[in-house]
Amino acid sequence: MKIGIYTDRIEGSWTYGMSGEIFFSPLLEMFAAMHVICNPEHHTGRAEWCERVKRLVDKELLDEIRALSECTREWLAPPDFLLFDDRTDIRNMDIEEALFTLDGYNIRRWKRIFELNERDVTLSQKKRIIEVSRRFYEEYFRNEAVIIEPLMIAALRKVFKAWEKEGMAKELSSIHDRLKLSDREIVFYKNREFHYAYDDIDKIYLTGSTFLSPHLIMGHNNKELFTVKYFNNKKIQSSPPKELVELYNGLADATRLKILRSLKHMPDSTKHLSKKLGISEAAVSKQLKVLSEGGLVKKRRQGNYMIYSVDETALDFLTYRIYEYLM
Repeated sequence: MKIGIYTDRIEGSWTYGMSGEIFFSPLLEMFAAMHVICNPEHHTGRAEWCERVKRLVDKELLDEIRALSECTREWLAPPDFLLFDDRTDIRNMDIEEALFTLDGYNIRRWKRIFELNERDVTLSQKKRIIEVSRRFYEEYFRNEAVIIEPLMIAALRKVFKAWEKEGMAKELSSIHDRLKLSDREIVFYKNREFHYAYDDIDKIYLTGSTFLSPHLIMGHNNKELFTVKYFNNKKIQSSPPKELVELYNGLADATRLKILRSLKHMPDSTKHLSKKLGISEAAVSKQLKVLSEGGLVKKRRQGNYMIYSVDETALDFLTYRIYEYLM
């Protein structure tokens, strides 16, 4: 649903003259909910909701949602249809109409969107994604949307009024601690810094979600910037995500750091690491298990040996993940 379109006319606003649009998409919110189902440990503020879903939703359906986690990037790939697809009116559709529209897209169109997320999608996977999404909507999320939608629309209308009163820049600065505005650009801080000069932005799109904290969601395409404001009235639990604890536990040992350093330079087997580092194979195996659980190393079979290597993406995201939780 389109909340409003605005052109910044506030003197002194860094986004003066820039156009913006606020909308609420129940489809994006449903995909965000499915993302939380796949990754509950990361969304500690939704722990109670996850427990309720376990009680109310058929286990087989929850397993289907999780089974599609890899190809959908934990359900964060499908929402890109709202930003990067040619038919942008899908943003303003209800869930049933939006799923019907996505179902009608050919597989080439799906592949273009999924490639943006470094994923491939097959025709059979596309059909499963649509089928599982429809089931989740009909069996559970329909009732959830009835509650969420009017609250989100009211909240986003307040944001729109703030735009009209103070300009877009001030309100955008409050979206997330890792989104910063200056007099020249907008900067997103994730695993690295993403800089967007105002000269490279014609329009800013903003929507809202009750599920996506602590993520900072952003996108940039054809001089259009897209971001999501998180809304939550409940007190968020303070416990850190399990995966974050495991990630840093993997670094909290001198031997594990030595193994990581060695694997960073060259993938290796347990046997060869044992000889190289002068420790027993059993000790190396034990530490590799901890590193694997933390997502810091990957493994693949090569002949009779299991070869371990560093997960470069996990290393790149180390600072980002701890910062994300602290914020």
